[in-house]
Amino acid sequence: MPDKDPMFLRKRLSAALQTARAGSGYSQLEVAEAMVWSLSKLMRVESGKVKISITDLRALIDHYGVPEAEAAELIQIAQEARRPPWWHEYRSLLSEGFQSYLGYEASALVIRNFEATLIPGLLQTEEYARAVLQQSVVPQKDELLELRMRRQERLIETPSGVNLFFLIDESAMRRVVGSEAVMRAQHARLIELNKLPYVSVKVVPFSRGLYPLLRSPYVIFDFPDPTQDRVVYLENPDGSVILSDKASVGVQRSIEDYLEAFWEVESRFSEFVSDAHGFV
Repeated sequence: MPDKDPMFLRKRLSAALQTARAGSGYSQLEVAEAMVWSLSKLMRVESGKVKISITDLRALIDHYGVPEAEAAELIQIAQEARRPPWWHEYRSLLSEGFQSYLGYEASALVIRNFEATLIPGLLQTEEYARAVLQQSVVPQKDELLELRMRRQERLIETPSGVNLFFLIDESAMRRVVGSEAVMRAQHARLIELNKLPYVSVKVVPFSRGLYPLLRSPYVIFDFPDPTQDRVVYLENPDGSVILSDKASVGVQRSIEDYLEAFWEVESRFSEFVSDAHGFV
């Protein structure tokens, strides 16, 4: 089964605490006064931006009157959330948004990824990934390349219980990144990865014309816990955006719009990757 990433667990815990407070009928100010906390401390705890001590968590649980079984689960989540994530050594290189992304990636049961211009990072050969990173403005290219390869080891090279579905526009297959030799090796890897029972790689050919949401790369995360909201991560020129039902971040489309578009493109417009789609 997927890992339970500490950052992801903190988000689950903060959401559960918000729900518990709302269910008890208290305002944030009332809780802060009862706990003898500053209002900002409670707000940071509920946002998941800070870790909560087990002592403080027990005090909140008692104040809200959380049932014993649920309280025990929240305490277990808090304890697991205090350990460092697997990508801890790279944290200084990563934006807050991408740290959240890695948390979702490590915790998801199903990952669906659409890419229009580049091969998805989880599928890139080392040579392809190096050529992409050489075009980036970040100075720590070697470290980021290592991080990308480690992500692949965790999710692609070793069965982890995660099912991965990829849709790639033919433009990404035809675009020469690095060299034609790099592209031939990349396309061969896609065909090989598609043989794995937990990986599906499909291409949307030019001949299929226009299709839903073809311009914006996106990743959809589904989680083992059915009560956990599905998450969509959008890659925009102005910066990455995480979209959820609770926080649309100004995005006009809903998560279900992206999921329905993915399913439609997967079933009506795409076909499994083959030699016909690339350099042979």
